[in-house]
Amino acid sequence: MKFKRALIIGITLILLIFLISGCNRAAEMDSANIKAAIEKTEAKPYAHPESLVSAEQLKRLLGQPNLTIIDTRSRDIYEQGHIPGAICFNIKSLSDPNRRGRFTSPKLLSLTIREYGINSTDHIVVYSDNYSHARLWFFLNMYGLNVQMLDGGIDQWLVNGYETAGGRERRPYLGKFKLSDEQLKERAIIETADVAAALEKPEENAIVDARSPEEYSGRGHIPGAVNIPWDQLIKEDQKFKTTEDLEKIFSEQEVTPDKRVIIYSDNATRASYVYFVLNKLLGYNNVKVYDGFYLYWAREKPLLKGTN
Repeated sequence: MKFKRALIIGITLILLIFLISGCNRAAEMDSANIKAAIEKTEAKPYAHPESLVSAEQLKRLLGQPNLTIIDTRSRDIYEQGHIPGAICFNIKSLSDPNRRGRFTSPKLLSLTIREYGINSTDHIVVYSDNYSHARLWFFLNMYGLNVQMLDGGIDQWLVNGYETAGGRERRPYLGKFKLSDEQLKERAIIETADVAAALEKPEENAIVDARSPEEYSGRGHIPGAVNIPWDQLIKEDQKFKTTEDLEKIFSEQEVTPDKRVIIYSDNATRASYVYFVLNKLLGYNNVKVYDGFYLYWAREKPLLKGTN
């Protein structure tokens, strides 16, 4: 009888030990799963998040005296509804009148942009409904101005249900706006001869075509250039993709931080958009834009059709 009772007690103790250790193991597994889930949801930050402003942040900034919001959409669309206080900027002003497809000079842009009542010291936010604002951002950023891009553009403003204004807004005064070569913070524009030389050293250079796949293969591209269209870099809500997703897109095409990256599109607008992602979101330090590609490269060098 005593043996039977001892046997029962022993078996019960063994079962309790297994039960307790099993619970502890399950708790450890749950803890590990929770930790993994948290790490997965914590997105890697952008290299320079201060270059972006969200719709929520911009809403809180409205009314500040030094804030200038620039809308680069066409005037008729702008007048149908824009962010309150936003100025409608003619993006064609960025083109050199004597060199089609090329950026204008800092002097000419200064004379134009001051007509809008914009000051060089303003906190400038640019936006559109596609990529057109990137070209203005690129130029102002080269000269060290305080300029941000609205993440998601006008779409995000509307999704949040924020109010819009109609008609056209003008400032009744000239701005104090002056850019000069002395202010140039980074010479981020590259010339045809430099692009040609880069082709001779593919291990040190990566060339990115920011146009659509149809343009890349049908109209022709620079030999050796990889096609990364600007709209691959944004989500369905028009906001930029995560750092991890962006890094994957470029690394799969061997566009890595150790190389000099040269980007082009027709008039550098979409190229400026990709430049923003590489330089400001991913932190690539050696990035250049080749403006006027289609007009200038095709004059002297052959274009390759198809997908390489």
